[in-house]
Amino acid sequence: FSLFSEEAASLSLPDLSKHVNEALTKKAAKLKAKAPEKPKDGNSRAQQEYETLVDEHNLKLKQHSELTENVQEAIKSGSKERILSAAREVLMDALDKERGHTITDHSIFDDHGRRFEKEYFEDMKALGILEPDVVTRITEYMDGRVQKFIEKLEEMGVAYESSGSVYFDIAAFQKLGYHYRKLVPDLHATAKEMEEGEGALAADDEKRSPNDFALWKKSKPGEPAWPSKWGPGRPGWHIECSVMATDKNGAYLDIHAGGEDLKFPHHDNEMAQSEAYLQRSQWVNYFWHAGHLHIEGLKMSKSLKNFITIRQALAVHSARQLRLMFLMQAWDKGMNYSDQAIDMAKAEERRMKHFLGSLEFWQRRGGRQPGGEEKLMEAIDSSKDKIHKAILDNFATPKVVEAISKLVLEAKATMDSPTDSLEPVLKAAHLIESTMSMLGVEGLRITREPKEAWTEAVDTVADLRQQVREVAREKDASKRQQLVKEAVAKVAGSSAKAQSAGLKDLANAMDSFEKDLVGLAESNSSMGQLLERCDRVRDVDMVQLGVRLEDRGTGGYIWMFDDREAMEVEQKEAEEKAKAAVRQKVQNKLNQKVKELELAEKAAIPPKDLFQNGSNKGVYGEFDAEGIPTKLANSEELSAKKRKDLVKEMAKQHKDFEKLQKQAGDTGIEAFLAKMRSEVAELEKQLQ
Repeated sequence: FSLFSEEAASLSLPDLSKHVNEALTKKAAKLKAKAPEKPKDGNSRAQQEYETLVDEHNLKLKQHSELTENVQEAIKSGSKERILSAAREVLMDALDKERGHTITDHSIFDDHGRRFEKEYFEDMKALGILEPDVVTRITEYMDGRVQKFIEKLEEMGVAYESSGSVYFDIAAFQKLGYHYRKLVPDLHATAKEMEEGEGALAADDEKRSPNDFALWKKSKPGEPAWPSKWGPGRPGWHIECSVMATDKNGAYLDIHAGGEDLKFPHHDNEMAQSEAYLQRSQWVNYFWHAGHLHIEGLKMSKSLKNFITIRQALAVHSARQLRLMFLMQAWDKGMNYSDQAIDMAKAEERRMKHFLGSLEFWQRRGGRQPGGEEKLMEAIDSSKDKIHKAILDNFATPKVVEAISKLVLEAKATMDSPTDSLEPVLKAAHLIESTMSMLGVEGLRITREPKEAWTEAVDTVADLRQQVREVAREKDASKRQQLVKEAVAKVAGSSAKAQSAGLKDLANAMDSFEKDLVGLAESNSSMGQLLERCDRVRDVDMVQLGVRLEDRGTGGYIWMFDDREAMEVEQKEAEEKAKAAVRQKVQNKLNQKVKELELAEKAAIPPKDLFQNGSNKGVYGEFDAEGIPTKLANSEELSAKKRKDLVKEMAKQHKDFEKLQKQAGDTGIEAFLAKMRSEVAELEKQLQ
C-alpha cells in the first residue's frame, strides 16, 4: 500500500478516483456473489446457520455502503491523502489480488507474523495473563519435520498427492478402524463448516472426496513456499497443530483447548491425522471449547469488522474489570461484550474493594468486642461449599462470583454493626481474596507506602474535616470562628510531618485545607462556605491522591485507598447521570407542555369554524345553522350515522372551547396560547 501511495502522487485526481471506484465496484460484486443461499434440506441447524449468515452478510453490505459513502466524500474533497485513507481497505484487497504474486521474500511474511506476535504477547501481559511455558511457530518446523509427518501419512495409505498438493483420505482412515468426526458426529457437514475448515485451501476437483482435507498445498505465486517431494508448497491448517503438538507433548494430549467453532472441521481433522500418525485410537483426553465473544448479537470477527481490540478495551476499562466481566459469564457459552456486562463487573469490583478497604479502616479503629460470629461463620462455610461445587461443575465461575458477592454483603452487615466482632469478617475477607486471586482477580486491597505515614496523615485530614463539619452548624458566628481555629490549631505540624515522610502532594493538600479553613473563619464565612470547602477536600483533593473519603449516614466517616482513575470515572459517570436525569425531567415536562398546547390549540377553534377550517377545510360543502355539515364537498348527502358523530364532535368542541376561555381569563385565548408557546420554546432551548 505504501508503494501504491507513492505511485498515487503522480496520478491525476480523475485517474486515482477511477482506480478507487473500480476497486469499490469489484468489492461490491464480490459481496453480492457471496450472498448466502437458502438451504435445500431445511433442517433446523442449516436454517439457523443460514439466518446467521444472512445477518452477517447484511452487516457487510451495510459496512460497504458506508465505506463507499466515505470514499465518495473524500473524492469530492479533492485530497489524495483523504482518498487513500478512506479507500485503504478496499485498495488493499485489490492490490493483494493484482500484485500479491510478486512477493517472493520470506522475510516479509516472517516480519509480518512477528509484529502481530509481539503485539499479542504485549496485550496478554496487559491483561495479566501468564506467559506460556513454550511458544511454537510453524515456520520453525519447515526444516523437514512437517514434510516427514505428511510423508509418513502417505506411506500409511491415509494421504494422497494430487496436482502438487497432498490430501488426507478420510475413507482410507475409516477403513483402518478409526472413527472420524468425534466432536461433531453429524452425518454431513454444512457448506459453511467445510468452507471454514479449508478456506483458501479448498479445491474439490483435486480431491477423491469433498470431505478430504489438505495436508500440503501447492503454493501459488506470491504465497510462502517450502521445498518438498511434491514440489514447493505450504502446510495445511490442521497439520500445523499436529506436528507441533506431537513434537512437544509426545503421543497424547490430556487437555486441548480452542474456540467452539474449531470443533469441526479443525479439531476433528487434527485428531484424525494425529491418531493415524501415532497409530492411537485416542489422541486427546479432554477438549475445552470456549464460547464466542458477541457484539450486537453477532460473533465478533475480523471479517464482520464488529470487533474491539484489547487495547481499545483497556483504554476505557481495567484488566481486572474485563476479567471479572468474563468470569461472570459461562466460559463455554457465547459471551457478550456490552455496556451492561462491563457495568455489572465494575459494580462487583467496587463492592469488593469497598468492603476490603472498609475492613482495614475498622481494624485500625479497634474497640470491637466478641459477638455476632455464628451467623457469619455459617455463611462462610456455605460459601466455601458453593465455590467448591461451582468449580467442579465445569468451572462455573459465574456461580463463584455470585457466592462471593453474597458473602461480601453478609460480611459487610456484620462489619457495619458496632456490637459485632471483626474476627469472622476477617475470615470472610480471606476467603474472598483467596478465591478471587485463584481466578486472577488481584489488587482488590489497595495500599500506599509508607503506609503508616499515609494512614496518620489521612486520619488527621479526615478528623479535622469531620470536626469542622460539626462546628460549622454553630449559629453564633464568633463562636463558630473560634471553634474552627481551635480545630485547625490541634493539627498544627501535621502537614510538615507528612512532608518529611515524603508525602509532598498530601502535605500540600493538608496545608491548603488548613489555611483555607482559617481564612474562612476569620472572614466570618457562612456555614455553607465551610461545608463547601469540606466537600472539596473530599471530592477533589482526596480523589487526586487516590483516597476515597465517605461520609456515613449515621455520622462520622470512613476512608480507604482506591484507584484515582476509577474514582474520577465514577465522578464523571455520576455527573453525566445527574445531567441526564435533569435533561430527562425537562424532556418529560416539554412532552407534557407540547401535549397541552396541542389540545389547547384544538380547543381554541371556535365551534362554528370546526368543520370549515383547518384539516376539515374543503371536505364539506353545506352546513346547517349550527355549523354542522349536511353534505360533502361533492354534494353527496351525509349519512345519519356520520351526522350523529359530527354532532357529538361539535358538542365536545363547545365544551372544550368554553373551558379554554375560562382558563385564559381576561387576557384572552390568543395571549394564553402565546404564553404556552413561549413555555414550550423555553424548554426546547434548555435541551439544545
